[in-house]
Amino acid sequence: MKNFKSSELPTVVFGRSPSYNLLVVLDLKLFMDVYVIKVTLLGTKPPVWRRILVPRDITLSNLHRTLQIVMGWTNTHLHQFVFPGAKNLALRQGFSAKIGNESRTTLGDLLDSPGAKLLYEYDLGDCWRHELMLERVLLGDESFRQTCVAGERQCPPEDSGGPQGFVEMLKAFAQEDHPEHEVACEWLGDDFAPEFFDPDEINRKLQRRRA
Repeated sequence: MKNFKSSELPTVVFGRSPSYNLLVVLDLKLFMDVYVIKVTLLGTKPPVWRRILVPRDITLSNLHRTLQIVMGWTNTHLHQFVFPGAKNLALRQGFSAKIGNESRTTLGDLLDSPGAKLLYEYDLGDCWRHELMLERVLLGDESFRQTCVAGERQCPPEDSGGPQGFVEMLKAFAQEDHPEHEVACEWLGDDFAPEFFDPDEINRKLQRRRA
């Protein structure tokens, strides 16, 4: 599908329906580009990931709130978006340029074609890094709402020590004879299920959220 800038969208397209020979009038301003984004929490094995649909013109500040909901975070730590640039050895992922004004920068300003990537980092101490990859561009109408359509595994709990700390915690949680088993159970909760993923609950929270 060709990507148009908003200024390039024709107001009205005329055509005829082959079945009924009727004049069809389509106002393209009622439609929007919808991005299919795969969000992968880097360093988790098996990976914790989500597939979400968001409007192309979503601001990064709005996207941050969406990511908090779909991943399962509690928005209690600092975050940042980082755009691919010159290789940064500290990040080890080839990301380097931090995005400044999140309320004025849209996702479409940064990702314009399938395969393009953006890094979202949450909790700068534990360093939870999420790779956001644009998979497809769809066409949505004015009824479109942000949604989570797929994913796997439960989000790590807050303050669990980053990817490596979470791996160690899961190991202790799964092994009753592990010296840290009781601590892990207390931290995660006895009913913690790493494989759990409920898109319906995520989407209910997205729908309840105001812009």
